Amino acid sequence: SVPVPGTVKGVAKSGMQKLLGRHAEVLIDKLGGRLAFERTGTRLYDSLIGKFMVRKDEAKILSMDQLQDFRAEEAAHIGLCWDALRELGADPTCVTPMADTNAVASIGLMQILADPRMTIAQSLHAIHVAELADNDGWQLLIKVAREMGQDDMAARFQTALAEEDRHLAALRKWLEQICLNEAGVG
Repeated sequence: SVPVPGTVKGVAKSGMQKLLGRHAEVLIDKLGGRLAFERTGTRLYDSLIGKFMVRKDEAKILSMDQLQDFRAEEAAHIGLCWDALRELGADPTCVTPMADTNAVASIGLMQILADPRMTIAQSLHAIHVAELADNDGWQLLIKVAREMGQDDMAARFQTALAEEDRHLAALRKWLEQICLNEAGVG
């Protein structure tokens, strides 16, 4: 279950939401899930960067600078979620049900990136799957935050979503080019 906020301010905010018929714990759960997923995203990019450094010949179209930028943005999103949870009076170290769900769902993706037999193209596919879920996760979190009256928070999340959109566009381009090259038509 989602733990109750650990501060007086958090309890007061969550109590006010309850009076309005809203369930603040849903926002806290979604934030906990984003936090867990951003940690995984950072680790996925760490693994991809490591693999790319060893196997650059497989995907010359990739940019190390861009991969490192994406990794840095994923890491910054951890702080964004952490701060939002603290702002709500919640404990960012608690594992919410959605955080647990995201951790379990990400296991296979990490296994792909960690497997030395997997190619750069296969590893990019795993990152693509993660970025699709990441993008949708931010969209939902923004909607929930806005509906809960957290407009400033939602605006900060919008910046993260714009970064995720860039990640997704680059991954789509890379995957397409690699596939066409493998098919001999690129």
